[in-house]
Amino acid sequence: MEPEVFVTTADLGAKRPPPNQRTGIRELLLHPMLLRAAAVLYFLLVFTLWPTIREQIFYPINLLSDSSSNWATGLGLGLMAALPFALIVFLNGIRDQQRLTIPFYRNIIFIRDIIQVVFLIVILGTAYSLIQNLNDNFREGASGLVINFNVLERDYPVAITEGPDFEKELSWVQDVPIAQETFETYLRPGTYTRALMSGLSNTLRAVSIALVLATIFGVFIGIGLLSGNWLVRTVSSIYVEIFRNTPLLVQLFFVYSSLRLVLPTQPRDAHQIPTPLGKMYISARGINYPAILTTDSFPVMGVLATIGLIGGIYWWRKRLQLQDETGKPANTLTYFSIAFLGMSLLGLALATVFGGFPFELEAPVLGRFNFERNIGGLYTSEFIGLVVALVLYTAAFIADIVRAGIQSVPKGQIEAARAAGLSGGQTLRMIVLPQAMRLIIPPLTNQYLNLSKNSSLAISIGFYDLFNVGTIASNQSGQVVVFFVVMMLTYLAMSLIISFVMNFVNRGLRLKSR
Repeated sequence: MEPEVFVTTADLGAKRPPPNQRTGIRELLLHPMLLRAAAVLYFLLVFTLWPTIREQIFYPINLLSDSSSNWATGLGLGLMAALPFALIVFLNGIRDQQRLTIPFYRNIIFIRDIIQVVFLIVILGTAYSLIQNLNDNFREGASGLVINFNVLERDYPVAITEGPDFEKELSWVQDVPIAQETFETYLRPGTYTRALMSGLSNTLRAVSIALVLATIFGVFIGIGLLSGNWLVRTVSSIYVEIFRNTPLLVQLFFVYSSLRLVLPTQPRDAHQIPTPLGKMYISARGINYPAILTTDSFPVMGVLATIGLIGGIYWWRKRLQLQDETGKPANTLTYFSIAFLGMSLLGLALATVFGGFPFELEAPVLGRFNFERNIGGLYTSEFIGLVVALVLYTAAFIADIVRAGIQSVPKGQIEAARAAGLSGGQTLRMIVLPQAMRLIIPPLTNQYLNLSKNSSLAISIGFYDLFNVGTIASNQSGQVVVFFVVMMLTYLAMSLIISFVMNFVNRGLRLKSR
């Protein structure tokens, strides 16, 4: 009997075993994140040790001298910084030459990569040349100033009435194991560095609250733009048109001035609102409220609560995976709450037993003319005005983004949901918004970035954010370049963090395909 040519007994529905995905040392070392970290570390080392490298390497072979121009010195720095990348490009070119049997200098991949290396050298050389020319002009000009980052260790001459007290001693500085003297010099009470940290704290506080409120408000307004109710739809449209087509600075002045005019100016005349924790005072100077502070035993609870949060997220993902595989209800919120709240309560109990209750209440104290400084919680009128203006302005743009995202969902999806018996709210929450989020997230990221940068307008109403503190510091010290570089890098880091988080969310929401 001849053997069968075709196999007909195979179970086509059976799952094949997953491929072997063990990661070796070579794959681990070539991980993109690790390579980027190594490149950043190498750049920092080259820039930090450049004077020593120039004297030990470039001077003995007469490539550079003390009389070399800033442009030549900058090219030397760029060449040193780009050296590993150039070596990698040449090695890859030689390897491709052996594989393709064509000269590496004719390989389009090698040409593209070497052009990028040359571009990197030119960019670094130009940047170094511009900075050195600026420094030389300051030194030789009428001001006689030199760009000096050591100005950050000087005393800040102006009192900051908002945010963390920059004249308070930081106890953790003494526990730093590396470069303790440097930390103690720059982070001692009253320095420019501490003032900038207070300004950054105020900026982050305003931006984080405004991001959350603007998102919630913008989503509701965006849904209102598509409402079947004429009044809701009209009011939403008027709001969007007004706040999208007027400058943010005008809105900021309007909101801040309104708060100062409507609320009582004297703290003793403030509106008193009783709360379970104590009285809250509302006046033109801000909102003074009872603050819940942490004690020395809080880290015990904080660690266990963090473990519970990580465990809750893990179980959330596992339950969703189980629902996809079996169709059983995920009950994600139940499992997350058990993990997070359980570990938090355990941490609260252990912290209370071994070190006392991890929280304490501090109520505001009204003095003769004003509330006592740093006693109780405080949201100043400048802070409130900034947050409200950012929320109203950004929510108008978010609303239009949400409207466009909802309208991008095929109408058949909504009709199918209604035919399945889902209510309007269920259809919006379970069918429309999950699909619309794939189109909403990218433009929403731009609005988040705009909000974080627009917070610098707080200087117009006297709020002590990062930009305001840095501007005062540059005017007082004369080191304009130093403080604007610090502010630029700080805002850049803040924008990159927001972009990273939103890109992570965007990758999680996109459609999975082969």
